[in-house]
Amino acid sequence: MKIQDLQRILIIDNDEALVNALEIRLRSIGFDCVTAVSGAQGLAAFDDQAIDLVITDLNMPAGDGVSLARSIRKESDVPIVMITGFRDAFRSRVRAVPGVTLLEKPFDTNELIDVVDAEIALRHPRRRLRQSHSAA
Repeated sequence: MKIQDLQRILIIDNDEALVNALEIRLRSIGFDCVTAVSGAQGLAAFDDQAIDLVITDLNMPAGDGVSLARSIRKESDVPIVMITGFRDAFRSRVRAVPGVTLLEKPFDTNELIDVVDAEIALRHPRRRLRQSHSAA
C-alpha cells in the first residue's frame, strides 16, 4: 500500500475549476479528496471528516485562508498548504500560523505534489510518494 492511499486531502478554493483540477490530479495518484468552495464549507468538512492535509486558497470572498488556518489549528496540527497569488502581502500573517506552507500561483501540479509529499514525509518519515509524479 502506498502512503497516498492512506491520505485524505481537503481542497478549499472559491475557484471551482481549480478545485476540480486539483481533485482530479490528486485522485489520479491515489489520494482521497474532499472539496469545498468556501472557508465555511471547508471548515465544516474538516470538522466532519478525518483530514490528513489541507490545501486552501489564501484569498477567498467570504473569509481568508489565514482565518481558516487559525480555526483548524485550534483543533489539529494537520499540515496546511496555502496557495496564493498574493504571497508577499500576506507573508507575516501566514507566518503567525504554525505548520502552513505557502505555494505561489501559478504553480505546476507536480510542484504541489512535491509539497504534499514533503508534508507527508514529515508526518511519516519512512513513507514517501512514488519517486515520479509525471502527469497522468
